[in-house]
Amino acid sequence: MKNYFPLPLLMLLTLFLFSSCGGKKEEKKGMDKDKMWATKSNEVKVSTLPSITFEEMKAIYEDCDFIDIIFYNVEFSMSVNNKSNIQKMVGFVSTNAAQVNPACKAMGRIFFQKNGALMIEADMYYDDQCQYFVFQKNGKNAYANDITPEGQAYFARIFSQVKVESTQ
Repeated sequence: MKNYFPLPLLMLLTLFLFSSCGGKKEEKKGMDKDKMWATKSNEVKVSTLPSITFEEMKAIYEDCDFIDIIFYNVEFSMSVNNKSNIQKMVGFVSTNAAQVNPACKAMGRIFFQKNGALMIEADMYYDDQCQYFVFQKNGKNAYANDITPEGQAYFARIFSQVKVESTQ
């Protein structure tokens, strides 16, 4: 008795080759300019940076002895050198990674220091749509974390006082 196993296998293989090689080829065309403008989206693009690491936050919490906050569009800055207040402010950094919205503008920069040396710095975004910190490493955005609800309430209080004082 002859074995016909290779013949069906050979036919199947041939059919597979013809189906993958042949067929209708679609011509790729570039999108015409009018279509491109018509498909322009008004959606806000967001990017995600990772959350700052637990180890780095722990080092800031334990070792930071001075915080400077410089606000960009307000004639006001803050310095904090009391350990419990520093730790409270470090606690305003949520463990949740933030969705960075490029349409939002930073309202200030926070400098975390130890013995006069910069440990890390972060841009602070705080308005109706954006409430997060973007930490810098080697001059580039490295991490983004939401501001906790406690931090949002704290900054709302600070800014309401600054606005009241600046109008008098």
